[in-house]
Amino acid sequence: MTSSILNLAKLALRFLLSGGIATLLHWATLWGLITLKFEPVWASGIGALVGAVANYFLQYFFTFKTKRAHKQAILAYVPTVMVSWVLNLALFYGLYTYALPNPMLAQVATTGLVMVVNFVLYKKVVFRAKSDT
Repeated sequence: MTSSILNLAKLALRFLLSGGIATLLHWATLWGLITLKFEPVWASGIGALVGAVANYFLQYFFTFKTKRAHKQAILAYVPTVMVSWVLNLALFYGLYTYALPNPMLAQVATTGLVMVVNFVLYKKVVFRAKSDT
């Protein structure tokens, strides 16, 4: 393996670990709100926001170990999270409404798709520092 492939593999593993923790927070919030009789689409949206807050810090400090200032990173993270949040809601709504009536299964499928988009956006836009390019 070349060192760039190995570095990308290590980055992807840290991304999956950090994202996994944030995803567990998202799913726990989703499940808790559904248990409290929230509408599942809104429960997913709120859960995604909870996960996004934790995810920022995990990705910043652990995954990407960026030198980018928080102000710059947050200014890039917020629009990225908004794109991911809308994508999460749209995919979840479509899957839950038309294909997977179990909200937890619909969220698992949604998360897998959104995760790929997030990795690319975080690596290329959010957590890169000028010295990282």
